[in-house]
Amino acid sequence: MNIENIINKYKTPFYLYDISQLKSRIEMIRSHQQDIGLCYAMKAAPLLAGYIAPFVDRLEVCSPGEYEICIRDNVKPQQILVSGVNKTRESMARILSLGGAAHFTIESPEHFEILEDVTREFNQKNGSNQKLNIYIRFTSGNQFGVDRVTLEELCQKVIDSEYLDLVGIHYFSGTQKNLKKIENELAELTTVGQELRDNFSKDLSLEYGPGLGIDYFKSEKKTVDEELLAELMEVVERTGIRNSYSDITFEYGRYIAATCGKYFTGVADVKTNDGTNYAILQGGLHHITYYGSMAGMKVPYIDHISKSGQQDTAPLHDYVLAGSLCSVNDILVRKISLPKLDIGDTLCFNLTGAYCATEGIALFLSRDLPAVVVVDENGSDNLVRDHIETNTFNGGYHG
Repeated sequence: MNIENIINKYKTPFYLYDISQLKSRIEMIRSHQQDIGLCYAMKAAPLLAGYIAPFVDRLEVCSPGEYEICIRDNVKPQQILVSGVNKTRESMARILSLGGAAHFTIESPEHFEILEDVTREFNQKNGSNQKLNIYIRFTSGNQFGVDRVTLEELCQKVIDSEYLDLVGIHYFSGTQKNLKKIENELAELTTVGQELRDNFSKDLSLEYGPGLGIDYFKSEKKTVDEELLAELMEVVERTGIRNSYSDITFEYGRYIAATCGKYFTGVADVKTNDGTNYAILQGGLHHITYYGSMAGMKVPYIDHISKSGQQDTAPLHDYVLAGSLCSVNDILVRKISLPKLDIGDTLCFNLTGAYCATEGIALFLSRDLPAVVVVDENGSDNLVRDHIETNTFNGGYHG
């Protein structure tokens, strides 16, 4: 793709997502786990849901809004796993009215009551005999899911239910995990699966989030993804997890989406205060956050694009990269060596495909949301969201 043309066409700041790279990433992951299903946790990058759906087995949604996005993007309900800790009767009834989903998670006894009630009401209203496929989420020791005792109680309740069908166990403990932690979790889940099968004489599926990490910063040891996935499969073999479940699906969000995204922001100002060079960017913490950034102490992978369009071979200079927010905390990088920066230059932040665009404090100071550009498999660039003013969300209602 011609980056300079795209910058001139859409104007910074904007996010860019490369669908060819996304597809290649998924193909690489699948090649290492051929007998294990693939689920995309769409909270990592909701706008990619429609693009990813053809390449994965299912998509996990964690809110009513994410479900609505899937429906607008023509994702088949039968491909959706409805997860999330806050399920309401209204939201679950709405989902059933739109076609339902392949699977639902239960994360509490209250969720059991809600899903059974709304399914009963739906069946009575529509003269149907639908049963919802249920995964019960097993907690990793936090607010998500249920403990071991409640897990067994809910398994029995779902098995006895006229409206719910127990199909599996769901487990996710977090992101950026190392293989040792993953092995410990799979070993525990192996035991849990065997005991549940023995207690209930029923084969269950497992949906598990490995939480593999992304090397966002130059200071981190660079991981070879093929080697990491090969080692993950060795862990699967050592734990014998396949023997405890009828089938397994691995759920990834960050690990699928991160590498396909870039964030482009212009240099709005350059100045030197007491010997320190500052570059003020159009964007900032309201547009982009990296997991583990530590208030700008770590340096992500950033490319410099001169407004002249020519490669700068001059000596490097140290800069503080500051955002446009009126806050001393709006520092993206505290020290980075770059060619001499000029107002109008562009900086490209790499590895921003997951979370970076959605975890920022977007409404602070009423600055505009960046545009979103998607480059499809044919190399064509498409504007899927224009620059959006946010001041209308924050006030001015009484003028």
